[in-house]
Amino acid sequence: MSGSALIIDDHPLYRDALTQLLRTILPESSVKAASSAEEGLRLAETLPNLRIVLLDFALPGMSGTEATAVLLRKYPSVSIIAVSASEERRDATAALRAGAKQFISKAVPTEVLADAIQRALAGDFSGPEWLTPTNSGAIEPGEHSQLTPRQLEVLAQLHLPNKEIGLRLGLAEVTVKMHVSSIFRALNVANRTQAMQAARRLALLGNGTAD
Repeated sequence: MSGSALIIDDHPLYRDALTQLLRTILPESSVKAASSAEEGLRLAETLPNLRIVLLDFALPGMSGTEATAVLLRKYPSVSIIAVSASEERRDATAALRAGAKQFISKAVPTEVLADAIQRALAGDFSGPEWLTPTNSGAIEPGEHSQLTPRQLEVLAQLHLPNKEIGLRLGLAEVTVKMHVSSIFRALNVANRTQAMQAARRLALLGNGTAD
């Protein structure tokens, strides 16, 4: 494979293990590692032809969802594999709906992870995949209807302009716009009024979330 690979993980031992694995799988590629999403995004700008990113979805600072959105906006053809200590369906659906090709538990055997990386690079998968030691396979589109915690925060502020939402939540305005679009798709609505109505009907807004 020509091009580069990037690992973003704040656990030094696991980050080093992923680095060694990728260098074994991709001996001809440049493989770099970062300990945060912010560092990873800066590093990505220096890498030629970024092809794959292994991204820990439970990073401090910028969330995995936000990092995925930024990476896909800048590098539309990159394959993002979310790796996580979590085996919760909610976390898996959030990562996959954000645009990750696979959500993989850190507890899976190395050979399973290696196979997943190779299949992602080859485009050899039927849909977004969730891999754990006890579960594997594609997640059906209907399972992507649950909003992420960040999207719920944005949803609670939809009565405000995107710029104001961004200031309140510490997000760039373009990131807010992406979250709003994702919320509309998830709730199958066309505008903010419908989104708020759907949120109330589905009890997605807690007491006092909007002000």
